Amino acid sequence: MKVLLPLLTGVLFSSMASATLAQSSLRVTPYLWGAGFEGTVGASGSGAGIAGLIDVDTASLSDSLRLAGGMLHVNWRNDRWSAFGDWTYANAKADAPTPYTTLYAGVDVKVKGHIVEGYGGYEVTGARDSHVDVFAGARYYTMEVSLGLREGTLPGALATSDDNWVDGVIGTRWDTRFAENWEAFASADAGTGGSRLSWQLFAGLGYRFGWGSIVGGWRHLHVDVDKSNFKLDGALSGPFLGASFTF
Repeated sequence: MKVLLPLLTGVLFSSMASATLAQSSLRVTPYLWGAGFEGTVGASGSGAGIAGLIDVDTASLSDSLRLAGGMLHVNWRNDRWSAFGDWTYANAKADAPTPYTTLYAGVDVKVKGHIVEGYGGYEVTGARDSHVDVFAGARYYTMEVSLGLREGTLPGALATSDDNWVDGVIGTRWDTRFAENWEAFASADAGTGGSRLSWQLFAGLGYRFGWGSIVGGWRHLHVDVDKSNFKLDGALSGPFLGASFTF
């Protein structure tokens, strides 16, 4: 499955920036996403005074969780049909006060993994420079949560869990060109399956050159999954910036 991640990946931000042409077109966009995480994470632990699922609400952390990683977006379009996808590698961590008062000196929170999306779309309405698509597909997650409790009254302990799941997703996207070289794009989707609910919003602007575009904007992804040994209920949100190459 991991071998398929880069292949399934592709598309989410620049696909909005791609213009719909009567002939086939392909756009590939590597980009960076500087997102923060806010929500609740939980992992299984045992020993050193802890047992079962441990929850940490990151809204109370003194140091906000920051995300670092690489992303890739691929979009193919032929007339009114399109296929696109996106791959994200997330690696977020923070050093924060403990939720267990004097029992531990602090907690090291880590959230990392891959998010892969693949969709098929159809243009429902459009003009020469403005288009609206509906799409459906799947979003695959393979994530790991780690909570390291630093020694205080009790000795240090580690709670860690990993899981993978798939959500079926439906959504809509819009893109337009204006003022010769400028373009704008936006997308909204919602999914469920492995998670109780996931939803995503993003929007951005791009400036076109002969070889492609520079694109940038904002992406917000909320995920709510709650299993016996794994919990992730929160949002990755922040700006993105990338370069889109047209073939």
